[in-house]
Amino acid sequence: MNTTILGRSPRTVILWKFSLNEGRIILLWVFTSILFISLLLNVGIIMSCASRRFHKPMLLYISISSLADACWGIVGLSCILNNTIAHRIEITFAECLWQMFCLHFAVVHQFLSTWIMFIDRHCAVFWPYTYVALMANWQGALKLVFLVEILGFFLSISYPVVTLYLDFCNDSVAVQDSVCLFAPVARSSCESSSIATASLIVVFSFVFGLTGFTALYSTCCIVWKCRNSSKESNVKALHTCLTQLMVTSVQLATCTLIMVMKKILKRPADGLFLDLFAVVTPATINPLIFGFRTQEIRVVFVKAFHPLKTSILDMT
Repeated sequence: MNTTILGRSPRTVILWKFSLNEGRIILLWVFTSILFISLLLNVGIIMSCASRRFHKPMLLYISISSLADACWGIVGLSCILNNTIAHRIEITFAECLWQMFCLHFAVVHQFLSTWIMFIDRHCAVFWPYTYVALMANWQGALKLVFLVEILGFFLSISYPVVTLYLDFCNDSVAVQDSVCLFAPVARSSCESSSIATASLIVVFSFVFGLTGFTALYSTCCIVWKCRNSSKESNVKALHTCLTQLMVTSVQLATCTLIMVMKKILKRPADGLFLDLFAVVTPATINPLIFGFRTQEIRVVFVKAFHPLKTSILDMT
């Protein structure tokens, strides 16, 4: 029997349970296998950057981005498997808040790690002397990464903090989603959460808008500057900028598609494919983009796989 208790947090949260049939089980394991391969790709990207001793700040940023993609894949798939395979649909409120923080931090981390790439490339193209002075050693790049990590942490922690101030009517709250994201949890509160929701929409829009605007503005500026130039430095800057734009486009397109489809599909039970698609897509496509389009990483991969190819040919 539920007891009406206003002005306090619930003890447990009941998530929406996916009913698994044969088709969904196959779908789940297919995406799990793809994610496992994507984790190997992200580890390969990080090791390739490390093998070059991060001699360029961009390699450090790429490894941070790959780490963010891997974390997003691990956290997202863990939540889905926890719901579908382990059948843990009733969790404590504290566990829900921790899940909420991890999911939002992984997403924010993805976008901010891409944002610093655009900032780095823009400064290198338009203020080269200042850039060299700041990035001549590790301190400049590490300070930028540290500031972005701190910003991402505070933006992400705001979601569970605001949730703590919401009023829930019962000791056990049913959430119309398979994971603890802020929006469905806020809708389960017994009082109007318009102010809290509006404040966190501002946070959400800030991260997406900042990354999108920086990507668009920086790309336009660099393309305009390098459009008629044949200098190697400008050609390389344009190539790097377009690589970053591909990664950002994948992130923005995936998030936009998922949000639109979640609005169209009213039943959470129809969202298993969307959840798996959102988890796997950035973690799989981004390392492929970095691997194929970043020369320093591509060279390491070619050197690593050449002996393997030679041994296979010798065996045949």
